[in-house]
Amino acid sequence: MWIRAIAVVLVCLFAVPSLATAAPNAGPRWEAAPDVERPTIAEPPGGWTTEVGLHADVHGTWSDRATLVRLANHAATSIPVLSKRLGVLPGPTTEVYVVPSEEAFHTLQPGATPDWADGTAWPRWSLIFLKTPSIRDGTATSLTTVLDHELVHVLLGQAFGRRPVPRWLQEGMAQFYAGEATWERRIALASNEHGLEPLPLATITTGFPRDAAWAHLAYAQSADFIAWAAGRAGEDGLRTLVQELVAGRSTDDALRAAVGLSVDEADALWRGRLPISQDWYRWVTNGSLWWGTAAGFLALAAWQRKRRAAVKLARWEAEEVARVEALLRRQETEDAQRQWIAIGG
Repeated sequence: MWIRAIAVVLVCLFAVPSLATAAPNAGPRWEAAPDVERPTIAEPPGGWTTEVGLHADVHGTWSDRATLVRLANHAATSIPVLSKRLGVLPGPTTEVYVVPSEEAFHTLQPGATPDWADGTAWPRWSLIFLKTPSIRDGTATSLTTVLDHELVHVLLGQAFGRRPVPRWLQEGMAQFYAGEATWERRIALASNEHGLEPLPLATITTGFPRDAAWAHLAYAQSADFIAWAAGRAGEDGLRTLVQELVAGRSTDDALRAAVGLSVDEADALWRGRLPISQDWYRWVTNGSLWWGTAAGFLALAAWQRKRRAAVKLARWEAEEVARVEALLRRQETEDAQRQWIAIGG
């Protein structure tokens, strides 16, 4: 308890003033909802080991102790940075659970979780669940990046309080500030096999489609839209967007304040840059086309190698013929000289 008390004092002395100075117009602190009491998380057989942090407590099994320390230290610095960039102030301590198995990941949480997720966030209770490194794909996103993604969800949920966060904003911001709004996301936006067109923002405000292909597209679209907004108005514009929505403004008014455009205007302008590049993306990400093109290049390369070999062989043959002819002429000359000497020339 005394560790937590010291942590709270340090936060009051250092973290809050710096955030208030950096973001004087930040939205209100987290507003408790009537059902804010956190659900009880069942303990694994050996019990939870906890690493207490300034802004997040990280729980896990003893075998993951090093991971718990690393994540707690990361959250201690990441939460103030993410809060500052979002333009909000952090709420209650976030509880992060590093779960030891796939089964535990799905059964310990207060609701259903997708099979493919490496992490989930429950902003209502400031809860995050992460898979232990030993059960994650070796090529998966780094665990600290996943944590940052989920922390953005929690921070936005805390700032919005009882009101839902627009889904495209929630997912777009999480990917953008976790560094996931990358070229690959833009490729994913256009490389869908079904040729799906990006969804209007209005249709992905309250939720994403259940269909996997549409949902994948909605995630990529949200990341790209937020990245586009940041390119147009900078991170100041993104902070304005969040703060206006936190203050209760309509999405239309919030986007006008942030990027100078209404929802429909921003959506149209964002889409307007997609058609040409989208066709190109589909071309460069078409697997059959790439295999066909690669096969063509390989055939061309083989033909060129064969042609170069034939030219080289012809040159060698010509050089050999010339060398033999020169030797024959030399031999004839020497024979003639010997005959001339023999007859007393």
